[in-house]
Amino acid sequence: MLALKITDQKDFTNKLFLGETFDAFWLNQAEIITSNIFSIDGRLQTDFFDNDEQEFLASSHRTFSLWKEVKPFCYSIIRGKRAPLSFKIVLQFSPNKASALLQNSAILISPELVTGLYLNLQYKNKTLLCTTGTSIKTFLPGKELDHLWEQYIADFFRRNELSFEEI
Repeated sequence: MLALKITDQKDFTNKLFLGETFDAFWLNQAEIITSNIFSIDGRLQTDFFDNDEQEFLASSHRTFSLWKEVKPFCYSIIRGKRAPLSFKIVLQFSPNKASALLQNSAILISPELVTGLYLNLQYKNKTLLCTTGTSIKTFLPGKELDHLWEQYIADFFRRNELSFEEI
């Protein structure tokens, strides 16, 4: 697990809530605490969509909302004069992106074994932390997948000029 402390919170939250930096991630879940607790489960409710939309979601294997689809709601909750008491946002790489990441590496893990590559964002006590996490369907003796995901996220943060320090 990679743990990062965000050193420029204003820039990070602008890129998270207003920019496009994280738009391609799926939203697994979010909880924002202000005057109330707001919880969002990012799993798509397919019965809500019409037949064409359901077919598109099925063909693209989408089971979660994209962050870009939900971030306006999240932003509407946190904007204002006061910072939220806390928030926790769990972003996830889509299976297609996880598969591409694996295929472009030297790791010999079948993409079907990977159930999730996660980026956990947690703001609490005026500190913003990001941690990585992986989930697989079986036991693997090594930590190659963890290291690959950690390296990807560190590189992603550098490419997008997100200031951090490892903790």
